[in-house]
Amino acid sequence: MVVDDSVVVRGLIGRWIDEEPEIAVVASHRNGRLAVEDVERSDPDVVILDIEMPEMDGLTALPKMLAKKPGLIVIIASTLTRRNAEISIRALSLGAQDYLAKPETNSGVTTSVEFRQELLRKVKHLGAARRRRA
Repeated sequence: MVVDDSVVVRGLIGRWIDEEPEIAVVASHRNGRLAVEDVERSDPDVVILDIEMPEMDGLTALPKMLAKKPGLIVIIASTLTRRNAEISIRALSLGAQDYLAKPETNSGVTTSVEFRQELLRKVKHLGAARRRRA
C-alpha cells in the first residue's frame, strides 16, 4: 500500500513496485484516513507511509493501521525524515519498521535512483520477512 498526498509520488512508487515481479501495489491512498479505512480490506504486507498529509497525517494513521492489522510492516517515506530526526524516532516508537528520507521535491523523487533502489530493497526485504513469520 502506498500512502502519500502527492499523486505524482503515489504514481511513481506504484510504477516502480509494479515493475518488480515479486511485489505488487494492493492499494494507493492520498491520506491516512483512507489508508486506515482500507487496511483490512486491501490486506497489504507493507505500507509506504508519508508523514505530512491532509485529513490524517502519517503519525496519526500509523497506530490506527497497526491496531487494525497487527504485524503490518510500515516504512515511513517522508521529506521530514531528512530534516527532523525526532519525527523519525517518534514514527519508529509508534511501530514503523523503518524509514527512508524522500528527496525534497517531486522532481527529486523522480530522478533519484538511490531513493528508488533503497525503497524497493526495504519493501522486498521487510515484506519477505513478514511473510516468513506469518
